[in-house]
Amino acid sequence: MELDEIKIGLRVEVKKLGDTKGMMIKKEHLDVRTVGAKGKVMGYVPGHGGDVWWIKHDDGLIGAYVFDEFEKE
Repeated sequence: MELDEIKIGLRVEVKKLGDTKGMMIKKEHLDVRTVGAKGKVMGYVPGHGGDVWWIKHDDGLIGAYVFDEFEKE
């Protein structure tokens, strides 16, 4: 997905997972990262240059994903 397409509230599906090395994010938000998860964009993760976004999964868990790991649902 292109960065300029990402908006808060956008419904997305996670298509792939990349490396989380260098992410300064709590482990709980990295452990829930799942291919196939669907949810809504909640906002960008501060300190990551706008490349990493909070996605609230439909089950209520919140994961951090790089913009190229998810697509519009």
